[in-house]
Amino acid sequence: MTTDPGDLVLDPTCGSGTSAYVSERWGRRWITIDTSRVPLALARQRLLTATYDYYQLKERERGPGGGFVYTRKQNKKGEEVGGIVPHVTLKSIANNEPPDQEVLVDRPEIDKRIVRVTGPFAFEATIPAPIDWEGDGIEDSGSEQAEEYGSFVERMIEVLRRSPVLHLPKGQTVTLGNIRPPAKSLSLSAEGVAINGEPKAVAFVFGPENGAISEKLVYSALQEAQLKSYTHLYVIGFAIQPHAREFIEKSIDMGLVPATYVQATPDLMMGDLLKNMRSSQIFSVCGLPDVEIHRAKPEKHGDPDRFEVELMALNTFDPITMDTDKRQGNDVPCWMLDADYNGLCFRASQVFFPRTAAWNDLKKALKGDYDDTVWDHLAGTRSAPFEAGDQKQIAVKVIDDRGNELLVVKPLSGNGTSQS
Repeated sequence: MTTDPGDLVLDPTCGSGTSAYVSERWGRRWITIDTSRVPLALARQRLLTATYDYYQLKERERGPGGGFVYTRKQNKKGEEVGGIVPHVTLKSIANNEPPDQEVLVDRPEIDKRIVRVTGPFAFEATIPAPIDWEGDGIEDSGSEQAEEYGSFVERMIEVLRRSPVLHLPKGQTVTLGNIRPPAKSLSLSAEGVAINGEPKAVAFVFGPENGAISEKLVYSALQEAQLKSYTHLYVIGFAIQPHAREFIEKSIDMGLVPATYVQATPDLMMGDLLKNMRSSQIFSVCGLPDVEIHRAKPEKHGDPDRFEVELMALNTFDPITMDTDKRQGNDVPCWMLDADYNGLCFRASQVFFPRTAAWNDLKKALKGDYDDTVWDHLAGTRSAPFEAGDQKQIAVKVIDDRGNELLVVKPLSGNGTSQS
């Protein structure tokens, strides 16, 4: 209400992304923030599938910052329907003067030949400074930070005691009991009992409060859990590195105890602000994307190699039955491809929404004749062809029903890609 085209709008509580949506509609730049992945996932889909009117620009070289075009016009009934309207006052009537004109900022001239979509935007998260909570001897933290991590582990144990149910896909759960700190431990954070059926001793390791679970932490915890004869290891964190996730998935193949990654909601970092949070929203067992890389046919002879990525399934390990549950790739809300992943920042170069009607809404808004294969592709599981980038590796990120972001990284060379 108080901004001009080209201004920057900040919304610190994203919600469903209405501020960003309205900013896009009226030519404002925007930044929106949230602590939970669910509203951010909703806002991303809303923006990527939205359409807007195209307003005539006053200064095309400046874009929206130069302002929109407003004109005065009337309909057949003589009603003012344009963006400029007369402002009749008693003074203008008494003095028989022409009235002043007012601009109605919500009525710029629309070019009906153009349908506008959301412009490029970035999806980012802060990267906290690393701390030496793994005890690897690197002097990147002091005693004060070590105390803070100890306090974090105590808080996580208390939360796990109050919410001892881990949620799996298809409504299944794992119930835990007798959760306590281990007597002596190098890497493990807690121990307890899984009481689904016959009670079994299990171990827990918590990732850092600020940062992703590392490959080294997972490997050390797996070795210790194996030596102490625990039947299962639960790795709990707010984020995890791709290679650490692979260690968890392949723990049985390495001759170690089975392990499961458990996603903790970032809302836990808000402390007492969320005392009434339901237990079903705290811990959930996440899957891992199963992807295949195919070689695509070059457009013409001599062109560089091109690749296509296919999302085959979302695999979730069931710690009760020790089986892997497969959800087909076309049964996920959203998946994204970074065709040149640098290991630090995920940049979505292609985005797909398989299980949604959002593309149907966009198809109707465009009011044109398009090949159905275009929409099938946007709601599909196979990417468009792309050339290998500088990093020679890709990353696929899947958004599940709880808004969790599940990442897998694959090299583009030496991985047995198939010709298609």
